[in-house]
Amino acid sequence: DLERVTLYVADDAAGILRPRSAQIPLPGGRQQRAEELLRALLRIYQQPGAPHPLVPAADIRAIYLVDPGAAVIDLNADFADQHRSGILSEQLTVNSLVETLAVNVPGIQRVNILVEGKKRDTLAGHADLSEWFDVPTIEQTINQ
Repeated sequence: DLERVTLYVADDAAGILRPRSAQIPLPGGRQQRAEELLRALLRIYQQPGAPHPLVPAADIRAIYLVDPGAAVIDLNADFADQHRSGILSEQLTVNSLVETLAVNVPGIQRVNILVEGKKRDTLAGHADLSEWFDVPTIEQTINQ
C-alpha cells in the first residue's frame, strides 16, 4: 500500500528545506516506517541534478526508536565520509532527516545521529552530532 508522506528536501541553492509530498510503500512497524521514509529522502538526493546531492553509497543503516519521544538515526560511513563539508550543507542534511522523521512519525521530540553505530563529533567537519537534536528547535529554524 502506498502512503502519502511529506519529505523535507534540502535545497542548497536557496539554503532551505522544501516540503515535498511523496507516495511511498510503508510497512506497518514504526521503526521500519521510519527507515523507509529516510531512504525515500536519500533517493531524491542521489538523483542526477539533485538540489542537495549525496553519494549513491550513502545509506541509513538503521533507525532506533529508543523511547516514545526519541529516535536514533544510524548512518553508514559513506554518508558521512563523502558528505560535502560546509556548515550550511551539513545542517541542511541534519534538519532534513530530523524534520522528515518528526513530521511522519508522531511523537518524536529529539533525534540523535550516529555513524556506523558510533558517536561522531561532526557530520563532515561542521554540523555537531555530539548532542541530541531537539525537534521543536529545528522546526523553529525551518519555519523562520
